[in-house]
Amino acid sequence: MRITIRHRGPAVFAALALVACANAFAQTTTTTPTSQPTPVPPSGMSDRLFLAFAQDAVIVPSQWWEGQAEYDDGAQDIPVDVLLARAVVAFQPFRNIEVGGRVGFGTTDADPSLPDGSGATDLDAYAKYFFGGAADRADFTAGALVTVPTGDDNVGLGYNAFALGGFGAARYRLDSAVIGGNVGVRFNGDGDLLGFAIDGKTSFQLGVSALVPMGNAFSFVGEAQIETERFDGFDSTADLLVGANWKAFGRGMLRGAFGVGLTDSSPNFRAIVGYAYSF
Repeated sequence: MRITIRHRGPAVFAALALVACANAFAQTTTTTPTSQPTPVPPSGMSDRLFLAFAQDAVIVPSQWWEGQAEYDDGAQDIPVDVLLARAVVAFQPFRNIEVGGRVGFGTTDADPSLPDGSGATDLDAYAKYFFGGAADRADFTAGALVTVPTGDDNVGLGYNAFALGGFGAARYRLDSAVIGGNVGVRFNGDGDLLGFAIDGKTSFQLGVSALVPMGNAFSFVGEAQIETERFDGFDSTADLLVGANWKAFGRGMLRGAFGVGLTDSSPNFRAIVGYAYSF
């Protein structure tokens, strides 16, 4: 048996991504002639992305500890609603190197014909190297990611498949925004999902982002991320997300985001709230 696939149109995603990028660039022209970019050391940048937390062109000064809650409204390919509690961590154990990952526990609510329940999620781990900036405003990283199948695939919380990937990322600081991008490849093993065997494929990733600070304590986040199909018979994923980081508690930060999916393998929508402590 296979899960039925229906496409929503990658062209819609491409058009929306271009509009989002154009708006991010347009915002940078609204500052007064006397405005100057804030000089922030790359390893000290506290504002991080949501969808591409690992594939970001910065590293933490020392450590990042975050607790997240996430709700995903089931995709067309995988009609399972998911509520997650998750931990996201990152460390700089050696100069210019960041290692980290995420894992959680969740509960699912599936179509009556499919199993649901509670269990652990897959473990995603990564390591990356910060190359520094080729210019005063540019930062670059490259790294590798691995997915360990610790999740309960019987209830839709994992794929029972190892995955290994690599990526490169860049950030560029404008006067009133930070724009970024990442590209990557992932080699997905064969696995299982909701009682069905699935065949892994090699997938390719592309993402763009914008961080717009509104003072010293608050910033808006915008992301667009696409990945070609990871498993045979599934659609590609394409997601748009908007969020915010609010440094309201010294080194603590409240984070929240809302996203929508543009293909049948992406959640119809997702909501994320979290609290991060970084130093």
